[in-house]
Amino acid sequence: MKTKIIVLSSLLFLAAFTSCTSYLTPAILGSNMGYMPKAMGADSIKTFTNISASYAGSISPSTGTDFVFEMANVSRSNTFQKWNISYGGYGYTGRASGGDIDSRPENLKNYLPSFQKSISGMGLRLSAGLHNTSANGNTDFRYINIENALSFEGGAYTKFRQEVYGNPIPDYVTVTNRTVLWTTGLSTEVIWRARNEHNIRHAFRLFLGGTPNFASSFRSGVKAYDEIHGKNSFGWVFNYFLYVKRFSLSYELADNVNYAQKISFGYSFR
Repeated sequence: MKTKIIVLSSLLFLAAFTSCTSYLTPAILGSNMGYMPKAMGADSIKTFTNISASYAGSISPSTGTDFVFEMANVSRSNTFQKWNISYGGYGYTGRASGGDIDSRPENLKNYLPSFQKSISGMGLRLSAGLHNTSANGNTDFRYINIENALSFEGGAYTKFRQEVYGNPIPDYVTVTNRTVLWTTGLSTEVIWRARNEHNIRHAFRLFLGGTPNFASSFRSGVKAYDEIHGKNSFGWVFNYFLYVKRFSLSYELADNVNYAQKISFGYSFR
């Protein structure tokens, strides 16, 4: 399954890259704005506690660095008559790989040597928004939500980024030393339940936002400066969510610094 997701990610995004610059970005970006299930407005029980496990695959811009990691997530949500709030946390572990297999000294002036490093981290999520419930109670329009994620990243890959950042940088490399990341933005969502089976639900969610001052945290080699100059971290995350009798599946696609895909399986306590 892991191989299939990595291959799918590569096929989806490879055509978008024309630069040979390697970006050393934090692994979690693109995967940190996950879906947090909520009760619907017409539900008699208004509180959800959800636990889930995720598998994520992502790549930094220009296919410079590949990330593969597993996540554990927990969240709790409360739905009121016209508004809702969700909060939770997550932890993750995996690996990052990249660099150039050509280790000749003249090549290392331009590119990083091949590497494979461990990644790990944790984070917090908060979402609050307004919604409107349809007359028959089968659809909620969560038309605006404020979303936030605070992530703390460590591991050998983070140490590697900091070492590259603190030394002369190869010409076609750009790197950030950030280990604490705040991502914020707005989302909109629609969720509906089957007319005759209220325990089957579908949802679509779109998030738009970014990581403030993130682009200014990069240092670049002389050939990579034009690639990062003037850029920002604004991006999007799209989710599909399926809920069947307390069990759930979420599929996520993102262009939010990294290009990412994530699939999650969960269970809800009410």
